[in-house]
Amino acid sequence: MKKLFYLFALLFVAGSVFVACDEDDDPKVEPIFNTVTLGAQSGTIDGFYSFNNKETYTLAEASTNQETIDLLCFYEEGKNDISLSSPGANITGIFDAAYDPATWTVQDTTWFTQVDETVFTATMFAELTLESEAIDTLFDADNPKRKAKLLEPGHIYAFQTEDNYQGLLKVDAVTQGEDGSVTFTYILKK
Repeated sequence: MKKLFYLFALLFVAGSVFVACDEDDDPKVEPIFNTVTLGAQSGTIDGFYSFNNKETYTLAEASTNQETIDLLCFYEEGKNDISLSSPGANITGIFDAAYDPATWTVQDTTWFTQVDETVFTATMFAELTLESEAIDTLFDADNPKRKAKLLEPGHIYAFQTEDNYQGLLKVDAVTQGEDGSVTFTYILKK
């Protein structure tokens, strides 16, 4: 009986050690790249995004979280087609008047510069780390735009938010139309 007790005690201790090791070896690591899909103004996909919260929002939700919104997706046929922008970009006549970002009290601006894809390729984008200098140097502070427009898969943009987040994003997929969407992958400078 004594041997059986020692055997159970040994199994309990060993099991506790393995469980403790598993918890220690499984830290919650943030991914380097994040992929987001945003929908245009008439679609069913959330169209607003917060880099700080890493969360998408509907128009109504975004209007009650104005201080966190960094990006929005919209469609304007021929002029901008599917585009990314921000509440501070003076976009009017696109969204439901009840929640229109043009009327928000907080209208943060995210600035974009399109990256020449012959100089900085999708392969180079995939090899980035959080400390990569390219995240800083590819943003053209002398010529920023308030919209990343006429988006197509493969386009790469450097961006800077009102809260000084700097990053790069690569467009992965685009569906045109007022109910369209854009999927992109991004990395933020650490």
